[in-house]
Amino acid sequence: MTDQNAGSTAGAGAEGASEARNSGWRKTAIVTLLVVASILAPLGAASIWVKNQVTDTSRYVRTVKPLASDPAIQSAVAANLTNALFSRVDVEARAREALPPRAKQFAAPIAAGIEGYAQTATKKFLASDAFQKLWVELNRRAHKQLNKILTGQGHYVQTAHGEVAIDLAPVLLRIKDRLHKRGVTVFDRVPTESVNSNFVLISSKQLDSAQKGVRLLKALAIGLPLLVLALYAIAIGISRRRRRTLLQASLGLVAGMALLGIGLAIGRSIYLDYVAGPNLPHDAAAAFYDTFVHYLRLGIRVIAAIALLIAAGAFVTGPSRAAVAIRRWFGSGVGWAQGETGAGSTGFARWVRSAKRPLRIGAILLPIAIFLLWNTPTVSLVIALVALSLFLLLVIELFARAPSETAGHVPTTTS
Repeated sequence: MTDQNAGSTAGAGAEGASEARNSGWRKTAIVTLLVVASILAPLGAASIWVKNQVTDTSRYVRTVKPLASDPAIQSAVAANLTNALFSRVDVEARAREALPPRAKQFAAPIAAGIEGYAQTATKKFLASDAFQKLWVELNRRAHKQLNKILTGQGHYVQTAHGEVAIDLAPVLLRIKDRLHKRGVTVFDRVPTESVNSNFVLISSKQLDSAQKGVRLLKALAIGLPLLVLALYAIAIGISRRRRRTLLQASLGLVAGMALLGIGLAIGRSIYLDYVAGPNLPHDAAAAFYDTFVHYLRLGIRVIAAIALLIAAGAFVTGPSRAAVAIRRWFGSGVGWAQGETGAGSTGFARWVRSAKRPLRIGAILLPIAIFLLWNTPTVSLVIALVALSLFLLLVIELFARAPSETAGHVPTTTS
């Protein structure tokens, strides 16, 4: 009998040790999955952005279109085009040749006046609707080359010699025509096709290394985000405390987006100090960078906002004192509203109680569907959709909760 008890105790001890080891293995696996997914999440978001910017013509044009009306970009383009013209024509020498001997002293002021007039005419053209349309058309035509922006192929956009530059020859031709119509014919013989009118946006000896990274991100644009979601789903699926794991996964995703945001801030500083073209002014370079990464920053904020909302939901449904107090306060508020309005005793309320579960699911899925179908979702849209979902859930709770429930205690949720 003693031997049997000893054997039973030993078996129970072995079983308990096995369960402890299993619990330890499960915890290690969950932590590993969450950490790996949170590290890969920024790369997944960046890969989607790279793929969309490179392969989607309409999205790329929509991204760069505001640059045409940016004052810093207009000033930089005007200086680039004016310098391109005056580097091929010695206006002062031409004026000296055309002037009589006694007036040759006015050659320099005349040249300066022509240069100022050319800059003014150029800036007026760049501020016109004609340039806005030309800018869009240039970028639309150039998109096949921009699809290979880091390979150096194409005419309108090149990456030769470690540079990414837009050829503004068509704009230069329009400027020449405008000056000719206003009597400035000194630039008529300047061949716009051979003039270096490249607007250098990126100048870096490390461009070849960047090409490999961009090609890798483009290749992973579909698989990597799905892998991140799968890792989070597996971690939540194998967890015995799924609510807590969902909270941890959401916060991990927020941390990953914050890391990507920090990377963009560091990248901005590196671009402005080391990568921007040597003739690109600081404010123009900043405008280009901020415009080009606009949708990536927007995506970071939207993803982080959704993750924070999920984390808040997981926390409120938890067993902590704060969560219980929030639920108790909410329950008392619903009870007071029912008592004031009598909403819980109507026939509509009985129908809502009978369909409470599908209605709750619909209140969550409807905003998600609107978000997915929206052309360009913003943080404001996310906030509005969350408010819509909360309002629908509140209305459902107001009608679905039986009047007797509001008088009782609010049950706590355990994980």
